Amino acid sequence: MKLTLLATAALCLSPALASADAPSPSPVGTWEVALSGADQGTAYVTFEEDHDFTAYGLSRESLGLFTLSGTWTITESGQLAGSYTETINGGTVTGSLAGKVAKGKISGSITATNGKFTFKAKPETDTQNLTGAWTGIASIGKQRLPGLYQLTPSSLPHVYQIDGGGISPTSGSYSIHGTVLAGANGKVELVAFSMDAWGSAGFSSLTGTVSAKRKQNVLKGKQSNGSPVKIALTR
Repeated sequence: MKLTLLATAALCLSPALASADAPSPSPVGTWEVALSGADQGTAYVTFEEDHDFTAYGLSRESLGLFTLSGTWTITESGQLAGSYTETINGGTVTGSLAGKVAKGKISGSITATNGKFTFKAKPETDTQNLTGAWTGIASIGKQRLPGLYQLTPSSLPHVYQIDGGGISPTSGSYSIHGTVLAGANGKVELVAFSMDAWGSAGFSSLTGTVSAKRKQNVLKGKQSNGSPVKIALTR
């Protein structure tokens, strides 16, 4: 009888022991990260087995791609922790992150010299191919500016160069040049500089979802002067 009770107790304890000895989930791999807080945007982060990590992305406040590199570890309590240096808008910022790694997701917070952020990450997936010619109508106040844009893939996965232009009824021809970052489920981040026939420069940051199969895709955002802008795109 005693042997039976001991065997039963051992069976009851063994799952707990196995759970206690189980390794913490690892972040190794590439993740698509949604940023919110002091800034908003999308980034792709790669955690390496040697405990280094690198990332690139676009945000509402970046004038183009930002990049960062840092180191990570899993603490004794099983939490993800790390520190990094980021290059953004021609300058550098430093920050630290703390988060939780679970199966198929990472979430946490960031404290940096340019603000506080939260993030949610999911494993990198294939994104749609945006390469090719697109037509669009940009709406700035009451103005409607038709244009033609060409998207060309860059050397980085999910990143495209956008070039194009059109005709404005008030300032003549204009050109644009910028960067597009594609995310899962059609998510798109776009930042672009513009130049009109009079040499006046502008900057816009937009976001939304895009599908080449849709007749119209709308991205919304703001110009550098704070004015709202949206663009309807069709391929």
